Formats: sequence, structure tokens, C-alpha cells
Amino acid sequence: MLTMILVDSELELVPRKLWGDPIIGKSAKMRGKTPETILLDDSYHHGALRRLPDGWRRGRPDIVHIFLNVVQDSILNKCGLLRVYVHTRNNQVIYIHPETRIIKHYMRFVGLMESLFQKKVLPSEEKPLIELYDDMSLKELLDNISPDIVITMHEKGDKVDLLDLFSKNKEKDIVVLIGGFPKGDFLSPVDEYSDYLISLYDEPLNAWVVAAEILVRYEIAHGIGTY
Repeated sequence: MLTMILVDSELELVPRKLWGDPIIGKSAKMRGKTPETILLDDSYHHGALRRLPDGWRRGRPDIVHIFLNVVQDSILNKCGLLRVYVHTRNNQVIYIHPETRIIKHYMRFVGLMESLFQKKVLPSEEKPLIELYDDMSLKELLDNISPDIVITMHEKGDKVDLLDLFSKNKEKDIVVLIGGFPKGDFLSPVDEYSDYLISLYDEPLNAWVVAAEILVRYEIAHGIGTY
């Protein structure tokens, strides 16, 4: 089994400090909502984000959206060999059930995530497809999963042949950590939890590109699909 975790994702509701900001207020009013119930989004709230000390990296639900579309539609997931989590900067964890199909339209996805932050489970507790857990650190999540190997994808990591690594550890449960932020470094101390820090390329890559490269290598190592 392969588990992917999008770590320190910049997915959050508008923080209290910005509830009174006119940019946030206008954005919420246009959608018929209140400031505390909408997602922080750099595309619409860029001016307001300057008021936050690390606003340059926050408000990026688009990263989560593209990443989830790539991994949930993958061959590996269709084969039942993939588990996916999103860990946020505020230590909230979202579990995406394997059968979940992610909405392709971005604004509908935003609305879905806003509902999730309010209800904690969608579409219902009787038939959960997406679940949100509050106050769960990355370490607590990893402890719950209890993998055999933890790999962190990092631009400053070592150049390791992932196909070879996956081929030699076919019977082991592997977790891969991928950054869910646009630039900068992890907020969580990933090096403390990782067996490997691995770089795929000499330049930074988008989270969904990293995910796609990992999926293909894992599928080849396990003889899944035709390559």
C-alpha cells in the first residue's frame, strides 16, 4: 500500500485577523456568505494576505484541488492500492476515501471544502467520502498509519532511484510526504519522521507533478498498468 500525504497544505478558512478586512468582506458578500465561512484564497484575497506575516505562501486551495484530481483518478487508486490525506498548516487532516471523485470545477471544489470545514464529514456520517479531523499533527497522523517507510519529497533531498526503492520494498507500507505550499519549506519537522529525503529534479516541482512521477514509478515497480 502507498499512502500520499499533502503536508502543510495552505488550505484554511479565513483567519479571524482578516474577518474585518474589506477585501474579505466583499468576497464573502458576493458569494452570499460570511468571512469566517469562506476559504482563504490568494486569487481573490491577495491584498488582504499582505496583513499576515507569512501571507506570501497562504491561501492556495488550488494546489490541493489539482493534487487530489491527479491522485484520485490514478491507476493506482483504481486498483485499491492508494490512500490519500491532506494535512493543513493548522494541523487539520482530511482523509479522502479511495472511491471519492474530486469535483473538477474549481469554485465548486472550494464550496465543497467550505462545507467540509463546517460539517467535518461529507456527504454524511452514514456514507462518508471525505472526513476532516481537527487538532491532528503530522506526527499523530503518521503514528496512526504506522508505515514501514516514510519518504519526504524535498528539493534539497538526495537523488534516489524511486523505482528501485519501490521495487525492493514491494511488501512494505510506504508513506510519501509532499509539500502542499507554493514555495518555502515545510512547517512540520518532516526530517524527524522520514527515512528518506528525496529530490526528483534540480528545480522545484509542483505538488501534483511530484505526485504523478511517484505514482508512475510505484505502478511500474508493482507491475500495474502497461508501460
